[in-house]
Amino acid sequence: MLSTIDQAAPAVDTSKRVPGHVIYRRVLAERTSYALAAAGMAAGPQLDDSAWSYLASGGIGLGTLAWLYAKTKDPDQGLSALTRAQRAIPFLTAAGTYVANLITPGFNWWEVVAPAAWASLMGWMAPLTRSAGLVLELTEHQSQHGAGPGQPLTYTEFLAAKWQQATGDDTRLVSITPFRADRPDFEAVVVAQAGKAVPTLTEAQLAAAFDFPVGTVKIRPIQGSGPGRMRLVARPTSEDAEAVAEGIRGLWESAVCAPGQAAPGVDLIDYRAEPHRIVLLVASPPGKEIHLPHTAICSAFGIDDPSRLVIETDGIRQGVISIYKTNPLMKVRKATVDDLTMDAKGRVTIGICHDGKPARMRLWDPSQGALRGITAGVTGAGKSVLQNLILAAEKRSGVVSWVGDVQGGMSLPEAEGRVDWFAKGPVETLLMLTAAHAVMKYRERISNEMGRGDFALNKPWPLINITLDEINRLLSHPDEAMRKATAYLIADIQKTGRKVGIGIRLAVQSLHLKDLGDDDAIRQQGKVGALFLMRTASSSTKEMGLDGIAPAGFQMENIPARIYENGQIEALFSGKDDEDGESTAGMAYMFLDGRAKFMRTFFAQKVDGVYPDLIALYGDEPATGLTGGEAKAAQAGAAIYGVRHTNPYADCDTLAQAFSDTPGSGSTPGASPPGPAPGADSGDGHQAPFGIPFGDGGPDIGEEPGLQDQILDLLADGPKSLKQLREALPSFQPSSVSNACTQLKSKGLAKSLKRGHWQLADS
Repeated sequence: MLSTIDQAAPAVDTSKRVPGHVIYRRVLAERTSYALAAAGMAAGPQLDDSAWSYLASGGIGLGTLAWLYAKTKDPDQGLSALTRAQRAIPFLTAAGTYVANLITPGFNWWEVVAPAAWASLMGWMAPLTRSAGLVLELTEHQSQHGAGPGQPLTYTEFLAAKWQQATGDDTRLVSITPFRADRPDFEAVVVAQAGKAVPTLTEAQLAAAFDFPVGTVKIRPIQGSGPGRMRLVARPTSEDAEAVAEGIRGLWESAVCAPGQAAPGVDLIDYRAEPHRIVLLVASPPGKEIHLPHTAICSAFGIDDPSRLVIETDGIRQGVISIYKTNPLMKVRKATVDDLTMDAKGRVTIGICHDGKPARMRLWDPSQGALRGITAGVTGAGKSVLQNLILAAEKRSGVVSWVGDVQGGMSLPEAEGRVDWFAKGPVETLLMLTAAHAVMKYRERISNEMGRGDFALNKPWPLINITLDEINRLLSHPDEAMRKATAYLIADIQKTGRKVGIGIRLAVQSLHLKDLGDDDAIRQQGKVGALFLMRTASSSTKEMGLDGIAPAGFQMENIPARIYENGQIEALFSGKDDEDGESTAGMAYMFLDGRAKFMRTFFAQKVDGVYPDLIALYGDEPATGLTGGEAKAAQAGAAIYGVRHTNPYADCDTLAQAFSDTPGSGSTPGASPPGPAPGADSGDGHQAPFGIPFGDGGPDIGEEPGLQDQILDLLADGPKSLKQLREALPSFQPSSVSNACTQLKSKGLAKSLKRGHWQLADS
């Protein structure tokens, strides 16, 4: 508008050069006066409709017209007719609106709307300030680049002249609009000569044209225009992210919260722009539960890489949405010993969250005891690195680590020899669970005798954490007895191990029940502790049982196998190979305390099939082991504990082979598990489940020689009950007598006459 007024009166220079803050204050004062006048225009006619009101309002309007007529009769009086008319607009329109309200009987809704509309229109136009011919005063730096004495330039003219000087006559800089009056930041349109395209300029050339820092001036296409017109944006004092954030609210209202869009009714409360991230604070209407569909919001913001958008909610009605320029977890550092050293709250750091905060998990909870947990992810998702980080942290923190690698030791080779027990294969893993169950019963008995109800770290026992990798192989084992025994032991340790300091973690392909032996109790118990959900074979989470741990309204999309700096679609369009992307191994949703955090484990480089960095983190100190009493209980539960570091049963296919007295004793693949047969009496009136006896432990391997022979001698006199056999053999543990009877049965030397009664096989 200023340029239009100047063109209307070229002979008279009425412009006044003032600082930017002066223009801002005048516009603010003018708009405030319009708001106050509008309030009076709405209330005045309702309070006083006397003749004086008509005379006053009519007089203002007629007086303004008379003044305008008198001033326009002589065009040489300094101000142009257009400028005078511009100054008369507010008074004429205000008087007309006021008179219209006076002559209307009663009260009508438009008598309030009309003054409000008038104030909005006048505030947008600001005719009084614009008619004053104020222009932005040049800074000292800008003035020294002017055209010369007597030829001062406005800021927009100065910018146009600088562009012309730098690029010549090939292009022109038009439609120059400063973003703020107190900053040099602006946007403009670059127009090339007719029939030519705007030349391609480097960031250095663009910055040099205005003497701005490199990278703060950019040229972008204009939607609907050809290559002859381009948009130029210069932001030497503010981040370009600010411009993005300024458009966020409009985008949210049109594409997200509008009816029929991604999240109808969810309001954008506040937002902030960071160099590589925009953070949105949103909330559902009162009385409504928040619901933020991840995929739909990605689509609304034009994001093709779902890992660039992270949603977190309080589970009620508020949420935080983080939008990143690129995936925030593309690069993660390596772990240190300090990261893996447990603090007073039982926490260690295993990675980095999307917002740069450390990703911490508990090895145990001082107020609750040992913890349970589940890690789910397909091969290559990063389960092995996560498990190794946790195991190294346990070793550094004095925790007894027992590891069952059902895949024969191939999943976690780094842990072998660096933990107290590294069990290979399904059979040895089941033996390890049997020993752990015996230790748990031992601790329960001692705690009961001591009158203790909760676990205290190293008072008197250390914390025991059991890690079972690829446990789905054992929970779905073709041997029904092994499968049922595994499910029973895991579920029992999950339920009762917490108070005696025995935790258990499972690593599976997914949280689907088929990967957990169709045992929902195991899944529900495992979710109570730390749950890590990595890349899985399915993006569906409804069947994974996230209810109860994921915040209300939480929706998780599956993590892709690879991510690309400029997005997957751009990579597909440009024909890049799959290997050009960055692997997402280690990225996971960590569910803790009712919150879901998007994080990535620390980086580890695999060399020749192992992770040397992780091996170094274990340290050279010997692993923490059991106390003397616990070791005896573990040995009683499974005699393999004493020779656990040699892994003699890693290749066994059945428990019967593992528990045979001597090689070639008649045990064959497919024979019954050790201990009482399914449904047999354990001697204390309870039924032993799945061949695993109740009491201090399971089968006693390495027992005193001659027990079986003595039982055979007693049975030679006729059938005996299990109780009679135990009374006749007081020097042996009751469970040892039960196990010896079962082994005699497997050898074909004895048979069960009825429940709890035995006789010779040839009787």
